[in-house]
Amino acid sequence: MNLAATLLMTTAFALSCSTATSQPNSTNTQSRDTTPNDPSHRVTEHALVLHDSTRDKDLHIRIVHALNAATNTAVPTIIFSHGAGGSGENYDPLAQFWATHGYIVILPTHSDSLITPTDPITDRAQSRTLRNDIRQRLKDRKNRLNGFDFSDWANRPRDISFIIDQLDSIEQQIPSIQHRIDHSRLGVGGHSFGAFTAQLIAGTDPLGVEDFHDPRAICTLLISPQGIGGLLTNSSWDNFQGPALTITGDNDQGRNGEPAVWRRDAFDHSPPNTHTLLWINDAYHNFGGISGTVLPLPDQGPENPIHVQLVQNSTLSFWDHHLKHQSRDIAEFANLLESQIDSSTANVEHN
Repeated sequence: MNLAATLLMTTAFALSCSTATSQPNSTNTQSRDTTPNDPSHRVTEHALVLHDSTRDKDLHIRIVHALNAATNTAVPTIIFSHGAGGSGENYDPLAQFWATHGYIVILPTHSDSLITPTDPITDRAQSRTLRNDIRQRLKDRKNRLNGFDFSDWANRPRDISFIIDQLDSIEQQIPSIQHRIDHSRLGVGGHSFGAFTAQLIAGTDPLGVEDFHDPRAICTLLISPQGIGGLLTNSSWDNFQGPALTITGDNDQGRNGEPAVWRRDAFDHSPPNTHTLLWINDAYHNFGGISGTVLPLPDQGPENPIHVQLVQNSTLSFWDHHLKHQSRDIAEFANLLESQIDSSTANVEHN
């Protein structure tokens, strides 16, 4: 991925908070080492374009999995939703980490993305355009706060369900994962606006507009989720389905200046025995770089490898417990997570 695309997507993350036919309009495969000295940590990536004939929409997705995972054993799969204006081309610190531990990771690029998926290596003209756009956005405070289109929010959870509909087609188009997606072990997660998307899949009610709950996702990861306001009220989580993990921290304020505790609302208002909360001390919205890079913006915070690693390890424990092993024991996971972290860096709660 080119530098300009990476920077613009990370800018977006900092500011953000159907049965159909599938047609492979374009495919691209590349491999890279996440730990060059350890072959077991190599991952491979595939790009597909799925066509949803019901919505007449092309959906770009990226699939990441371990390179050495050529086996007939079905494995759990994670669908992860990006923040407002972002792209599925980001979040390598999470996607690659989960992939090296035995997961297939699918990252869609939603319609609010500021990045048009193109060849990341040869499109130099786009790189220059994006760099100029980044400079302008960093200078223009009004754009920084209000320059993103949230109007197509309802198509985000529809994208997730459409991907689940198309898992067989995805397998057919990528020989290395044929017969390897375990449809009974699907997890959905997201960061910021992507966490809002994941909440809807888990049963959160956006003022009764539509029921987006998809029970095929058996657990949900919410990193910096939205709280009460806009489409969400005190009762929006009455039918929320766990298990879920919310991750937030001291400096994870909302896009409109909401205090960091606002990010707890999904946890605080969910039914009993559905939810675990990980509160990371001093953490910012990007948790030190989970999107892959850090920009010098107040809500981004500094680069923090410790926070990145904490998010990596805690989310892997979540996926392992609730997705790989299909346990629904919330208290057991919370106790496990608490035993794995330093209490001086983070706190764990469960409802």
